[in-house]
Amino acid sequence: MEHESFTKTEIDYLLKRARYGQLSVGEPVPPPNVEPFDFHGANRLSSGQITKLLELHTSFANQIGRSLSTILGTECTASPESLEQLTYGDLVKQFPESTFFGTLDRQVPEGRVLIQADLALVLPMIDLLLGGQGTSGETIRHLTEIEREIFRPVIDMFGVELSVAWAPFLETVLQFGHIGAVANLLPATEKIVFVKFKIQVGELTGMWTLILPMLLSNALTRKLEQQLSRAEGEKSEENQHRLREKLMDSCLTLELYLPPSGISVRKLAHLKTGQVLVLKPRATDPIHLDIEGLHLFQASPVCCGALRGAQIRRMLPVMKTDEKEAR
Repeated sequence: MEHESFTKTEIDYLLKRARYGQLSVGEPVPPPNVEPFDFHGANRLSSGQITKLLELHTSFANQIGRSLSTILGTECTASPESLEQLTYGDLVKQFPESTFFGTLDRQVPEGRVLIQADLALVLPMIDLLLGGQGTSGETIRHLTEIEREIFRPVIDMFGVELSVAWAPFLETVLQFGHIGAVANLLPATEKIVFVKFKIQVGELTGMWTLILPMLLSNALTRKLEQQLSRAEGEKSEENQHRLREKLMDSCLTLELYLPPSGISVRKLAHLKTGQVLVLKPRATDPIHLDIEGLHLFQASPVCCGALRGAQIRRMLPVMKTDEKEAR
């Protein structure tokens, strides 16, 4: 006997007929629910995550400006311009020929952070490191091996400051790996996140790009969101504590009164000044003590010197209607 093979749609139809009974003859089988999938949008950061990452690297940029000023002996500033997502191959196509790459290798987990910079700004920086004026040359050329070693402390500083900026969210060690003009440091199809920084050295301005593999940026984003969520929770608890302290100093209306007691109109009509009206509740029975109209306690009236008081006898259960009113 040959075995028949069923499609998923036919299997769903049979299960539906078994669950709900015989379907009418000729009833069309409902088509499967198909939704388009955006392959380009997979593993992409949301706009909120991009904002958080950009804010994180703002403080890092400020520190880079101060550190560069110390190393180069001239006033330097750095500020993040944008954060975007692309494949590494598409990003490399945007770089001019006059560019160079520095790498920072991560130890935990393994990975590589790339730094791209225009040689038009790198060469004056090397001139400043050698004691020159930091002027821009007429021709842009690639670095010699000696110039790469001279510029290495700048890349090292970049890695140290980046590790410090990430420390509250991600434990990592960034170590110098490579300096050169090689563009194929990552697979062309690998998705990356890159942050562009505007670097100013004296009167010269250039762009540096920090390139992060998507695996690293996702890990950093998760830790960042966890820290922010924890901080918001602590802030919420602090606000609740502050609200409780405010409530402790507030004043509430308190009433101590007898429960309703029936009396005839005849007795009311014959009441006179000084006459004692006898009510049904006994003098030893506790009476109601209400706070802001809520029945919370039973108490007995007492004297506290020249003042009146109430001795709490019993706490009353709060009714659901009273809970709604209290809210």
